[in-house]
Amino acid sequence: MQEIKVRFQPSDIAALEQQAALAGTSRAQLIRDRALSLPVARLTTVDYHALVADAVAATRGDLPRLQVEYLVAYVITKLDQHSRQAVAGDQPTP
Repeated sequence: MQEIKVRFQPSDIAALEQQAALAGTSRAQLIRDRALSLPVARLTTVDYHALVADAVAATRGDLPRLQVEYLVAYVITKLDQHSRQAVAGDQPTP
């Protein structure tokens, strides 16, 4: 593997270390994954809450909003992880 140097501000390094720890990976792997992955569509806060409201309506009141919001967030997170893994799996090996 060829080495490439990248410079970050100390605060950015701290943020990367925290994100890597939360993802259960190394900082270097997190940076590689982000550099090689396709951009992921991000939901705005307004869009997210609209999606949760739609999901609440779809359950016709059978589930509390908090429970529906948890499930929506869980599914979004899993889809994002799956998408990132699929993209990483499509990267050519040197």
